[in-house]
Amino acid sequence: MLTSLNRSGLTGPLVAVSAGIIALMFLQTGSETKLVVDANSLGPASWPRVMLIGVIVSGLLWGWSRWKPGKHSVSQDPGNETQHDNLKLAVGLFAIILYGAAMVYLGFAFAAFLFLVSWFLIGGLRAPLLLFTNSLLTTIALLYLFLKIAYLPLPRGVGFMDTLTVNLCQYLGIF
Repeated sequence: MLTSLNRSGLTGPLVAVSAGIIALMFLQTGSETKLVVDANSLGPASWPRVMLIGVIVSGLLWGWSRWKPGKHSVSQDPGNETQHDNLKLAVGLFAIILYGAAMVYLGFAFAAFLFLVSWFLIGGLRAPLLLFTNSLLTTIALLYLFLKIAYLPLPRGVGFMDTLTVNLCQYLGIF
């Protein structure tokens, strides 16, 4: 069975959905925490559940995009294999590590924006307006999610970056 899943490209989606469901079943948050939030609203204990539900939904969408009704296996054509670009992989991993280190100094907002720009460039997005807009809107959405909804403390940066981050969040109405 696993071989037929490998051939149809459904192994990854199945693993993502299964891992998300299992983690969600065993997730114990908020029961003994001192961070008490109104039971009818989202709070610090809510974001792990939201992220796991996002993993499950992403896995389902990924599997749905690969599902080919009536065809449960890929042709035996050797040219059908996916090619991996090891340079892009290495640059992407380096960008993730650099993002984690830069977040302390630049703050979450600016580090996330730069990371998204680099990630979209690595992925092949070259249209400047689309690149800027996607990076900006995703950064703003993450700021709202983590600061306004989940009440998570995020790094604000050092020196003038702290001031810029606070001003940005005040301008966006986050705090």
